[in-house]
Amino acid sequence: MSAESAAPRAGVASSLALVAVLGLTWGCNWPVLKVGVTALAPLTFRTTTLPFAALALLAIARLSGESLRIPRESWGRFAALAFLNITAWNVLIVFGVQQMPAGRSAIIAYTLPIWSVLFSLWLLHEPLSGRKIAGLVLGIAGMAVLLGDEALDVRRAPTGTLLILGAALAWGLGTVLLRRWHLPLPHNALTGWMMLVGWIPVALAAPAFDPQLRSLSGLSGAAWFAIFYNIFLSGVIANWTWFRMARTLPVAVSSLSSLLVPVIGVFSGMLFLGERPGASEFVALGLVLASVACVMWPVRGARVAGR
Repeated sequence: MSAESAAPRAGVASSLALVAVLGLTWGCNWPVLKVGVTALAPLTFRTTTLPFAALALLAIARLSGESLRIPRESWGRFAALAFLNITAWNVLIVFGVQQMPAGRSAIIAYTLPIWSVLFSLWLLHEPLSGRKIAGLVLGIAGMAVLLGDEALDVRRAPTGTLLILGAALAWGLGTVLLRRWHLPLPHNALTGWMMLVGWIPVALAAPAFDPQLRSLSGLSGAAWFAIFYNIFLSGVIANWTWFRMARTLPVAVSSLSSLLVPVIGVFSGMLFLGERPGASEFVALGLVLASVACVMWPVRGARVAGR
């Protein structure tokens, strides 16, 4: 009897550990990323980190016995997923976070579920419930708070905000297409290949945006920490954790775990970079969290066939 009751408790503890790892690694990466793109040009930083994280994930896939072969008929869709989830996301994020506080960047980036809902209406033909409408209104209100706050300063266009928002849109579309197309490739292998293929346009564009190509030998210890963090923690462990959760936890649990990331992003920016979010950041954070909860929190008593 005690053994039977201990098994569910162990499962819950394991699930909570995965949620904590994901929230901490991706949440704390926002100030770390800010340090990285300050020490190196944004595309140079991503060119330095992406391929090593990709190769590590492919090595994990191989050691786990997963097939690394991409079916020829899937290459077109695979390339589109790599562009949206890796190339567009990383290019827009690194330029955006260079221009604005890390905490604010995290809030805008994790409007991802809002845009995923909009794209799912179009691509997956999911019904638009009252809760989804409420969530979208709250999310748009949160973006209006941040955009309006920057628009008050007529000397500066809200470029950073728009770049981060574009990254969230690209990730949202890429997420929905990933669910729609169901590519026949295991999660670790698919993620590793997407990161590696998505890295190629970033590497080709880097010299145009960073013609000096600063040597890595002169970097500070903090910059090297940002590089290794984005390879091993944010690049490998967080991605492994995310797909592990997607395969073993209920969809609602794995999706709601992303709510921790912008919260930790805001407060880690305060702790490590000395950022002092104003009222607009906290109002926007509350609106975004409320919007995502409206969109993704499961309806009480709802039953989903096959789950």
